[in-house]
Amino acid sequence: MTYALDTNIYQVWRNFNDPAIQRIRNHPTIQTIEQCFGDIEAGETLVIPRIILTEHLIWIAKTEGIDTAFDVLDIIHNSPWKVAYEDEELHRLAIEIGSKYGGMGAADLLLSATAKQENATIITMDAGFKKLNPEIDVIVLGSIADLI
Repeated sequence: MTYALDTNIYQVWRNFNDPAIQRIRNHPTIQTIEQCFGDIEAGETLVIPRIILTEHLIWIAKTEGIDTAFDVLDIIHNSPWKVAYEDEELHRLAIEIGSKYGGMGAADLLLSATAKQENATIITMDAGFKKLNPEIDVIVLGSIADLI
């Protein structure tokens, strides 16, 4: 399986050792995220649209500091993870998806376009992605916001 993860998935994964996350470790959302990253570590493909990577790195910079964000950026660029840079073809696909489904922001549209282009499964906690099924494979996980 090829994964395309939404920003919120990276944020949970980044905080797996947080006591709040550890308390709900048996929650299906946490278990699914852990399984996804286990699959990726075992060799499954992870494609990251540059805009999602940027969102994640800004969040790291705000919560952990800019030097940590730069370190993570270096790690990702040296990893087997595939960073998808926007080009005209990807923008056209995002426009098509946006005109067909509406109500999605630029980052979500570019994530959707990348997933479609790469035949990847989107993993997210954002229920707004449900409307893309069956055109794009999407798994919407339950929110953990009220649990932590």
